[in-house]
Amino acid sequence: MATSIINPTITVEGGRILINFLLKNNASKIRLKERKNYMGERFLKPDEALSVNSAYVEWQIGYDTKVKSDGDYKVQYLEGDNYLYIRERNGQRVKKYPAELMVIIKYALDLGFLKVSDIEGIISLTEEIYQKKNYLDNFPIAGEKTDEVLFDEFKIFKRILPLAVLEDKDYFIEMERNKMQVAAGYQSMIYVCPYFKILQKKEENIYAWVIDENNINIFEKVLISFAIASEQHNKDIKGLLEIILKNI
Repeated sequence: MATSIINPTITVEGGRILINFLLKNNASKIRLKERKNYMGERFLKPDEALSVNSAYVEWQIGYDTKVKSDGDYKVQYLEGDNYLYIRERNGQRVKKYPAELMVIIKYALDLGFLKVSDIEGIISLTEEIYQKKNYLDNFPIAGEKTDEVLFDEFKIFKRILPLAVLEDKDYFIEMERNKMQVAAGYQSMIYVCPYFKILQKKEENIYAWVIDENNINIFEKVLISFAIASEQHNKDIKGLLEIILKNI
């Protein structure tokens, strides 16, 4: 029996795509923050964010989810054998469904916001990127010693993390190479960040990002972000988009 809360939910209402964020505790992949000096400096509550011009939602967006026998999914996904994606990595094969980003792309195709040719163009671009191997993963995480001392013999070091940012007036996209959260090693993570002021309040603690034909290109850019994040992300995006096209 499913018990997990899906956040955000992605719905089609009135011919538009709504990405519905539950902004309550800043404890999951969805966080409400204030942006300062190109960083998220502090967490906010919705009533605080109303008076902060740089308030934004930090969404660590995903594009797939493992197939689960108990049906307890934490993200919105496209279900069915026709959407099954076999991810191959390090000699292992894992069954997955397209999720979150791919749900938005599928809805956008259904509504006519995107054309098949748009997705075919992105697939071609991912192939070009794959040939050039130009990934954020190529940039190392470095440590730097400083002259500062915290206390006694405890010296301050700085960790320099590769970060790429695409900025727009209504949102920004952050790509960051960092430590894996649940495994050893490093990975590139993608954050899609709409400014709070452009969201529409639906009900208590739930705010919607409205997507239509005028701003769907945001998520074309997110697809490209994953394609240049790492070789594995690149392969996944290409494979998942091909599955989406087979189901149009």
